[in-house]
Amino acid sequence: MKAVSELLAKASAVAVVMVLVGLLKNLAADNPLPLIYSPPQTVELMGVEVQLIDEKAAFKFFHKPTTVFIDSRKYSDYARSHVQGAIHLAPEDVERKVQLLDGMISEESRLILYCYGPECDMAEKVALFLAQMGYKQMIIMTAGFPKWEKSGYPVQSVQFKGADDSAPDGSKIKYQSEQHVHVSIRRLCSLTKCQKTS
Repeated sequence: MKAVSELLAKASAVAVVMVLVGLLKNLAADNPLPLIYSPPQTVELMGVEVQLIDEKAAFKFFHKPTTVFIDSRKYSDYARSHVQGAIHLAPEDVERKVQLLDGMISEESRLILYCYGPECDMAEKVALFLAQMGYKQMIIMTAGFPKWEKSGYPVQSVQFKGADDSAPDGSKIKYQSEQHVHVSIRRLCSLTKCQKTS
């Protein structure tokens, strides 16, 4: 039993020495690794620097008239509940729907995109497409909608019949989603004084 205790003590001493050597080597390096992980604050998409923020920082922009929230989750989840006033723009139909926004969101608009949370890349995919279209003032709320809702910030739902991804023909969803986008854009344009182009 005494031999096992001595072996464990020696192994622990070796482990402590190795950790100290590793830490000292890291500190002496030209580009040391951070001792505590901190998530990135920005991401670059097509030359556009997109800020990454949490739900608290996003809420600070909520009442600003030039801020537009963009929900990139599945339409059924958007219909169930989303950031109040948010526009639905999912990656799978962003090319089709972005034309509805053309000329209705000014270049001064701050676009805050979100999806399900930190592990979700849907907001980033939509932001990438919007960067290609020339939008530059984008922010991704990496905490996602669940954190926004849990924090008690303003949410709303779509009260259309058939707002379900499993609808048999799918056309009903597209029509209702576009109708809701037009309503949201009219509200946004009344706040930001943007002009609709014909």
